[in-house]
Amino acid sequence: MQVILRRRVGLDTQDTDALPLLTYLLESGSNRVGALDFQTTSGHYEARTSDGTLTELVEAGDRLARGLPFSPELDEALTYSTAIGGARPKALLVDGDRQLIAKFSVSSDSFPWMQAEAVGMELARRCGVNAAPTRLTKAAGRDVLLVERFDRPGGGSRRHVLSALTLLGLNELAARHGTYVELAELVRLHFDASDPTLTELFRRIVVNVLVGNTDDHARNHAAFWDGTHLGLTPAFDVCPQPRATGEAAQAMAFGNKGERRARLAACISAAQIYELSERDASSIADECTVVVCDEYEDVCDSLGVSENTKALLWRRAVANDSVFYPLD
Repeated sequence: MQVILRRRVGLDTQDTDALPLLTYLLESGSNRVGALDFQTTSGHYEARTSDGTLTELVEAGDRLARGLPFSPELDEALTYSTAIGGARPKALLVDGDRQLIAKFSVSSDSFPWMQAEAVGMELARRCGVNAAPTRLTKAAGRDVLLVERFDRPGGGSRRHVLSALTLLGLNELAARHGTYVELAELVRLHFDASDPTLTELFRRIVVNVLVGNTDDHARNHAAFWDGTHLGLTPAFDVCPQPRATGEAAQAMAFGNKGERRARLAACISAAQIYELSERDASSIADECTVVVCDEYEDVCDSLGVSENTKALLWRRAVANDSVFYPLD
């Protein structure tokens, strides 16, 4: 939204209400997440796309974050590459048959966001979570995380994707009011293969707790929809959050009484919600704990994560002592 606001109103404008919602929908790119697009007429389709390179887009995103001007060519490239929203700079890229979301670090970052998310996503995969493929790289001297799009299966086709925010019938400002409990009930009632899906959802909660991803709000969960069937998309945005010491809480409650404390024991106590016995839930928690604790070093080394990032995350966001606290 800030990209379009800056383009239409001016460099110093911050109020996103200065433009109507329809303007944002019509001026953003056509390749947004899911299968929808917005056009000025139903009789003629005109795709809004970008030819910007990754390096150009990183540089443009950095200048945007610093409030600096950039060329009209980069302005158009950044505008049409950012149909996916979010608080941080992102762009949509095409690499042969693959379509990617590129997430950028910027010069003002005080936390290694891209390296942290690369670690979180790889740990999730190793813990058995169905997670979107990612790759950590660099462009223009900045960290870039490339995320393979699961809504573009190839051949020019698109898959409808509904966020948990939409599934739960929540306003866009109410993302943190959704709960895993409500999402689990939707899975039980409306999803295909509900039992394995509930197990997958529980495993994702456990992994979020272990890696310190407390930004697991309703926009960061989604489902495929073909008009009849619902199924969880691969996990995305599994990113350890900045944390020094102390206990944390998940963005969405996972227990019946509003429990959201980031403790494995609290997860296990909620097992019945996800159609699991406490024994099975404990087994999943133990399995994921072993992976996170034993493979953390290898994950960081294989991704090329800096020693500073490795030390910053370990026992702070990732495997913080508090996640192993017993229930009160």
